[in-house]
Amino acid sequence: MAEEKKPLPVAEIVTGVLIVIILIVFAVPRLMNWTEGSVIANEATKLYFNLETAKNTAIKNKHKVWVAFLGTSGYMIYEDVNGNGILDNGEPTRKIKLHPDLQFGINLEPPIQNVWGTKTISHPIDFGNDGEKIFFKPNGTISSTGAVYLIAKKDMGNSNADIRALKILGGNGEISILKISPGDSPPWK
Repeated sequence: MAEEKKPLPVAEIVTGVLIVIILIVFAVPRLMNWTEGSVIANEATKLYFNLETAKNTAIKNKHKVWVAFLGTSGYMIYEDVNGNGILDNGEPTRKIKLHPDLQFGINLEPPIQNVWGTKTISHPIDFGNDGEKIFFKPNGTISSTGAVYLIAKKDMGNSNADIRALKILGGNGEISILKISPGDSPPWK
């Protein structure tokens, strides 16, 4: 004789559905924030290693290596083999695009201080008079001190929570990745 299966009581079904809904309500936003933060962190690390590679190439090949930031979505690295300061045919070149959800950028509201804590950031790529280009010299130093800021496109105008910065010191060629730390002075760690 076959055993008769009893249907699940309504209370157990409702309890199970409520547990799933609660998990979705609390877990999905946290997962989305974690994913966004990891994408920005990975892109900042990729830019850092590309800049370090450019510096090492300049030292190894004994000529300048330029990094030109192309608007808000990418950058180009090229070796200035003949030393004329411009990209010529045949010179080694790499173009790198940022992740489609990211851009070089900052929030104007709320404003935040730059990586030195001396003034409010006004440009996502800030190399002073050199604009949006720098070059590595054969001795490993960089043409200009500055910073590059990365932000998620969806955060523009909303939040600085996951913004990253690359701080570049021209005098000694040091490059570091910083994360915003609101409430601290300077607000970068």
